[in-house]
Amino acid sequence: MDLSNLIIEALGLQDVVIEKVEKDHQELSLRLVVRQQKEKCRCHQCGSPILYVHEWKERMIKGPPLGAFLYVTVTLYQLRGTCHICDGSVKSAKVPFVHPRFENMSLALCELAGRLMEEMPCAAVARFLKLNSKTIWALDQTRMKMMKPLMKLPENIDLSKMSADEVHFRTMPKLDSITKPEIKFVTNLVCFQEGKILSNAPGRSGGSLLKCLKVLSPEQRASIRLFAVDMHEPFIFTIKKLCPNAKICVDRFHLAERVNETFDELRKAEFKKAKDSNDSFQLGMLSPHRRFVLVEREKKLKKGDLKMLDKLKELNKNILNGMILVEHFHRMLDKIDVIEFRKSLMLWYGLVRESGLVPFRKLAKLIRKYRGYIEAYIDSRLTTAKSEGLNNKIKVLRRSGYGYTNQDSYLNKILQRCGYLNSKYINTASWFWGLAEGLA
Repeated sequence: MDLSNLIIEALGLQDVVIEKVEKDHQELSLRLVVRQQKEKCRCHQCGSPILYVHEWKERMIKGPPLGAFLYVTVTLYQLRGTCHICDGSVKSAKVPFVHPRFENMSLALCELAGRLMEEMPCAAVARFLKLNSKTIWALDQTRMKMMKPLMKLPENIDLSKMSADEVHFRTMPKLDSITKPEIKFVTNLVCFQEGKILSNAPGRSGGSLLKCLKVLSPEQRASIRLFAVDMHEPFIFTIKKLCPNAKICVDRFHLAERVNETFDELRKAEFKKAKDSNDSFQLGMLSPHRRFVLVEREKKLKKGDLKMLDKLKELNKNILNGMILVEHFHRMLDKIDVIEFRKSLMLWYGLVRESGLVPFRKLAKLIRKYRGYIEAYIDSRLTTAKSEGLNNKIKVLRRSGYGYTNQDSYLNKILQRCGYLNSKYINTASWFWGLAEGLA
């Protein structure tokens, strides 16, 4: 293979000859002048050979980077000639290496940009390749839609442990000063072993999780042994219905979040009392900006904070009881044996009754309701940690994109970054040189 053919192959061009090459080392740019090979030209409409030349039409096409030259421009002389199949009318020759929708970009450049956008924001890719950001965004959307029907789960994937959680999509503007703004969510189904999102759906209802689980076959759903969720009743109901062999585990993170919310409710009540009595020390200790110090486990606190807390405990019995209940609750969740957990839970129930604290009595009722699911967590130690980690990645994605308003785009982008909707799992190698009829 000579150098000209190597350059043609490297740029993803087909059935052309190079007539001229211009280089600019300062701008890192390369300009090629190429002409279609007449004997290989086919009618873009019917695919039959074009025998007679009517004219050579000049087109400007952007190509992918070539070595040190980051910006490649191809000036293509495209054949226009007579096609006998099409009633002898003048037709343009087909250019197989140009994207059918983005006609000033080669397929190789489109696929390279698409693969970059699997890891980088669209705006960053546009700046790197000196392309229009709106065009690049449209390319990313088109490519994801093309890949969506080709997406499938890897063979022999381990679905024994699963989790589901919702992530914020957008907050709709308020219609008036009275109604609350509508908050929209996306539900993600996560494979624990793979750490990947298998499917997603808009909303956070049971129907949302149902759509996610329907992606799996009945045999795959039956293979699920453990399923971690928060205390969201619609999710639990759907899992019981579709995954008959799955033990539901209530996630520890959400339990800790709930006990902290309960203590914060107590803190607010005591803060109001301190304000009424004008107790400056308690006002400072119970102020909102110190609420995380009050619920932090003692072994993680500094000596100065511990001394201040000891003084607060002497002055406020309710806060002391609340802190004892929070600490005992965490120790209870640290148990690795279900029998030991039950003993510790009975003791915690007794402490709640003796304290007489209304917020914790409400929490105790909630714990009784979900005790079986909490015991499943104690036995398996399965959490939604993978889901929460992916949620953080999704939040970074949303911020880097300056927010999303298109729901389908957001769902696809989540699957692209955190799932299987990307070139790592879908073979798109042929897309550098051509697209199948169904995709084009």
